[in-house]
Amino acid sequence: MLFFHPARTAYPCVVNNLAQSDSAYLQQHANNPVDWWPWNAESLEAAAAQGQWLLVSIGYSACHWCHVMEREIFEDADCASYMNAHFRNIKVDREERPDIDQAYMDAALALSGQGGWPLNVVCLPDGRPIWASTYLPKERWLAALERLVGIREEHADLPGPYAQRLVDALEASLLPSSQILPLPQSLDELPAWDSAWDPDHGGFRGAPKFPLPALWTEVARLPRAGKDGPDHSLMTLRSILRSGSYDALRGGLFRYSTDPVWQVPHFEKMAYDNGLWMRWAAAAYARKSEPLFAEAFKSTAEWLFREMRLPSGLFAASLDADYAGQEGRSYTWTESELESSLDADCAARAIQLFKAQGPAWENQWILHRHPQENDLKVHQAWEDLMVDLRPHALQRSLPFRDDKSVHAWNAYIVVGLAEGALHFPPWKARAVESAKAHWEAFGADHGTIGHVVYPGKTTQGRAFLDDLAATMACCIAMAQLTLDPLWVDRCDALIQQANSGHWDGQAYTFSHRDQAEPAFMNHYDWEDDVLPSAQAGIARTLIYLGHLRQRSDYLQRARHLIVAANLSEREVRQSLSWWSLIPWVQDHVEHLIIKPKAHLMHALPAHFWLWGPGETVKGPFGQLCHMTACTLAFETDTDLHAYFQKD
Repeated sequence: MLFFHPARTAYPCVVNNLAQSDSAYLQQHANNPVDWWPWNAESLEAAAAQGQWLLVSIGYSACHWCHVMEREIFEDADCASYMNAHFRNIKVDREERPDIDQAYMDAALALSGQGGWPLNVVCLPDGRPIWASTYLPKERWLAALERLVGIREEHADLPGPYAQRLVDALEASLLPSSQILPLPQSLDELPAWDSAWDPDHGGFRGAPKFPLPALWTEVARLPRAGKDGPDHSLMTLRSILRSGSYDALRGGLFRYSTDPVWQVPHFEKMAYDNGLWMRWAAAAYARKSEPLFAEAFKSTAEWLFREMRLPSGLFAASLDADYAGQEGRSYTWTESELESSLDADCAARAIQLFKAQGPAWENQWILHRHPQENDLKVHQAWEDLMVDLRPHALQRSLPFRDDKSVHAWNAYIVVGLAEGALHFPPWKARAVESAKAHWEAFGADHGTIGHVVYPGKTTQGRAFLDDLAATMACCIAMAQLTLDPLWVDRCDALIQQANSGHWDGQAYTFSHRDQAEPAFMNHYDWEDDVLPSAQAGIARTLIYLGHLRQRSDYLQRARHLIVAANLSEREVRQSLSWWSLIPWVQDHVEHLIIKPKAHLMHALPAHFWLWGPGETVKGPFGQLCHMTACTLAFETDTDLHAYFQKD
């Protein structure tokens, strides 16, 4: 399989301070005429000593608009000359330092109301931000920098107080609520939030349109998640799978759609999206056993093992949006490509089908499953076309692949495989194999847990909250798949790591602590985004271990975190992973413990997750328990399945 490696030789005689970095994103900028520095002690201390303002530019290797800005701005001699003369220019790979990215993204949203990548922030020498922007064309970029330099030279007394007011406001908004609010008693208290749903195409109305698999997985699993929530989740998954936002030929979910109907994607493929997509497909299949949901899981898993798995057993971070400087080139089809790939009759039929579908995107067509399955003749014609084109698609070279493995993203792939394997047993061995590789690279056995692995190297950096939360989810999923108590023990070890390395005693919550050269403010990760809230993930783990290990102190801390999350002031779409915990912190909650290494033949209901292996099981198979006593024993898996079926 060939992956495209773009030339980084626009200025082959120029090498700046990024050349020795392991980061593919930083290496992409190593030959820019901009005098880039990495985010490290040397560059930050030098800027502070010299009183230089910082120009911090944040992105990632697969980012299309990052490439555009590099070509138009950072490879331009005029722009580079001005930046070098007036700023300490610092490049950050957001995948290496999500804490820095999140802090400056919060600042950008507060300053301009807009976020995205590349994210460019001008800061005082101590890192406090005063201006932020995403992509700008050359004229606007230079004009903005000139205005900022003018302020520095003519109004030197203004930026400091301005920056401090911004930092104070941001920190106040991120700290947990000091007001003690009552804990919601049930999901009936969930505010209405379905007015923003797209009833025709799924997801939310508007564009760009993000799949948000973590969000819709929770909705699919909850018995009540707003009016018709589970049905809307399943409809959204169907719509995406049948659209251009899912790669119908190779497999794999693209990062987002540029239009409101999922048809024209932004062609990056990210590891985290696809791990969470498999979770969503498994949750949808658990609710309604449609072959389409099985296909959503299997085609994604096959793609991950074919195109993203590394020799280490870990998974690469991403595939670029661009190939040879053109976005989506590896996935779209021109008329001439169809004619050269297929015989004359097949090519003619393919062109006719594409033209009937509608106008081409930039003179190229995006193949997707035909959504009108009730039109059997047309549907079969599209299925036949996919069969004809798939071998040719698999022979194409792929865009640049970033071969670093990010801790949390790799964990979510394992979670997706493990939760899917409960419904699709042939994938169990692959899930176990991948979980072993993940734990060997990132597990708590190493003492200090790392954040990222580059090929041929050991882990680097320190784990962030989302790393720990994702691997806790991985341990729970593997405990349920294998019924091996070792995974519950590992989950408990990760809680100890979180307590020792990330517990903020002053705020009485978890945070990104102990990072080298930290950002200008701390971050607590309360809200769901493309990844679920790390705080909510840790709270879920505390509930799980609190029941299975009879740790009332864990349950008490989980309840405290849910109260501190202040759900009444957060949008439902940003807090659903918290709301999903509400039924499990009420009195008289039951959990299920199963004899270690027992053979579980039937998947349990999707909404019931408080179960796993327990060494204290009395009897042949399993027991249904409260914190203080077990009330029901199951002699066989069939007995257990019959009990849950009656609900």
